[in-house]
Amino acid sequence: MNFDVSPFYTENIEVSINEGSLNNKLVSHGKKANSLLVLSGNGETQSSLELVKLDQQVFELVRYDEELQSKSEAYRSLPRELQEKLTLQQINFYDPERLRSYKSDMIILEGTFTKRFFEEAFLKGVYTLLAEELNGSLVVKLPLNSGTEDISEVVLCLNQFFVATSMGFEDGYFYFFGEPRTVVSKDRIKQEVTSDLLASILKLEKALQKLSVSEQEVQTKSEDQEDVIAKAVANQNLDQVIQQQFQIRELNEQLKSVTNESRKKDKQLAQVTQKYNRAQHIVNHMNSNASARYLIGDAVMGSSKSFGRAIRLPKRLLQIYRDAKNGKLGRIKNGSGSFEVEPIDDGNAILFVPTNGAGLGHLTRLLAIARRVKRIDPSKKIIFHTTSSAMHLILQEGFLGYHLPSKMLFPKEMSAKQWNAMLRDHLETVISIHQPETIVFDGAFPYAGLVASMRKKDGLRKIWVKRGQHKEGKAELVESKESEFDEVYVPGEAGGENSLRKEGIKTYCEPVLYLDREELKDRESVRRQWNIPEGMKMVYVQLGAGKINDIHSTISILLNELLKREDVFVVIGESIIGNRMDLKMDRVLTLRDYPNSIYFNAFDLIVTATGYNTFHEVMYFGVPSILIPNENTKTDDQVARAMIAGNAGAAIVLREPGASDFEQAIEKALDEDNNRDMRKNALALMKENGAQQMAEMIVANVVANN
Repeated sequence: MNFDVSPFYTENIEVSINEGSLNNKLVSHGKKANSLLVLSGNGETQSSLELVKLDQQVFELVRYDEELQSKSEAYRSLPRELQEKLTLQQINFYDPERLRSYKSDMIILEGTFTKRFFEEAFLKGVYTLLAEELNGSLVVKLPLNSGTEDISEVVLCLNQFFVATSMGFEDGYFYFFGEPRTVVSKDRIKQEVTSDLLASILKLEKALQKLSVSEQEVQTKSEDQEDVIAKAVANQNLDQVIQQQFQIRELNEQLKSVTNESRKKDKQLAQVTQKYNRAQHIVNHMNSNASARYLIGDAVMGSSKSFGRAIRLPKRLLQIYRDAKNGKLGRIKNGSGSFEVEPIDDGNAILFVPTNGAGLGHLTRLLAIARRVKRIDPSKKIIFHTTSSAMHLILQEGFLGYHLPSKMLFPKEMSAKQWNAMLRDHLETVISIHQPETIVFDGAFPYAGLVASMRKKDGLRKIWVKRGQHKEGKAELVESKESEFDEVYVPGEAGGENSLRKEGIKTYCEPVLYLDREELKDRESVRRQWNIPEGMKMVYVQLGAGKINDIHSTISILLNELLKREDVFVVIGESIIGNRMDLKMDRVLTLRDYPNSIYFNAFDLIVTATGYNTFHEVMYFGVPSILIPNENTKTDDQVARAMIAGNAGAAIVLREPGASDFEQAIEKALDEDNNRDMRKNALALMKENGAQQMAEMIVANVVANN
């Protein structure tokens, strides 16, 4: 069988192991008269510093605030003439539009990158910038201890867009030099390689194995020998690789054809279904909203067509008169003989049911997920039914909401059985009106009224967002109710095994947060908004229980210790569903907003209890913290959660603290070096927001159900 091998490029790749200075190689491959653009990951590599010392003009971009601070400190140690050659900025360099605004002859990717680095969209953005606008080249410099040990995967990802000219290892780093490909087809196969590239990858993998066993340099003689062996193996396998690639291309074409036909059929079915639903809706609307005059005319006309109808005409007219007098016209009878509101059924509704809890945790999680569901599919109708008193939060997001007060707000004479019956009727009405395809519940325990109402609707997809970290002895009781649901989504805990995975009906996700990092206000604008004096350290306090005027309360002792320092400004976070504080103190203000976390970039330290939402916001946004776990919660194990952060060096944990405990903890947390380390350790505990993961699964479930 003959193959056209023209798509495969001939490459002469230089592979070197611990030969020469890597930064000298960067300069020698670049155009010294022009500038270099460095996209810096989470690592500690210092290429930009070394390149500036070699008289290069460098533009370096970082992603996070703590990286910006760390890099800025390092650059301030340079002489002034070298500082002028280096520009440092913080942006999201995964945004191709932002990236295109920088003009450089060479782009350097250095440090530890997330998996998004290997995504085609990012590499394509870098390729487009270099190939179409700058006519430049690419350098990749990755530390070997950062999860990038699968060198072949790295090289193959880069190979989609860049022809390798040189690669190897140098002082614990993997480096790759490449030029943009002259042609990149839309249906390019990721594994498309040449014999030279296969040989180079084999040589790199063998060298990496040696480097992991011993730090001694690889001998030149053995390198040459391995190069010959690797090339021979690669050439032997090339025909097989090419054959498989062309087979994949052929199968891809078949798959595209079948997929296109399937989409056409699905589209036709959707159009017919939509027309049917619209026609049925019009008929139902006309029947249910007909006036007495219309019904009388319809009855008289019908009586002329049938002797039986003519006999029954007086009785029919009397019934129309009675229904009009009693206000029953325009309402539909159900099976039990009572009347109900006409359904609004467009097959696009999702019902979110958060309970109230002690705070806003359940509501906040479902709002976070619902916001992202709406972003993924704007056609989805989002409806909330909640017992939380923070109904306005639902409405301000633009969602329709129904509210039934919590049982604790009713007179004590109301029994749990009565309240659950009312909840059942309330929810059944909402479900019958909106006909949701999916119901998403978030609460510690499903109420009997909720379970009864879910059972009434056939085909309803039932999902429980069920947070873990329960105290010992409580989990078994909660798990007994999981059988009432089709899916159970478990938001993880910071520092845990939170990769998306499924076990039975449970799907484990990352912790759920209302905001993403890019939604926070920047530090300087917040300080200007609150008129914070220059040089003051800002400390956010949110402890919930305790009266400030009681000198023996925890919050009073804490405030006293904080305000002993002249460089501290305190912001006390209030819950929007709690009582307002009557507070008049210098260098102290109260914050009553939602979510308060939108201001977290502005704080140098947070002192808080260890509730699920606040704790994970503190970790995700990388704020140094002093944690005081509430040990009197019914199910939530705040002590275990706090110790995760304490053991990781992301927070200081205090249990039943006194004045001296606070004094020492505040001194340690506000120390510049400790503060920077705590930020870094907090960010390491949480990488992603599970709200997006759950939103995608909910939308997928709705699609599958339809």
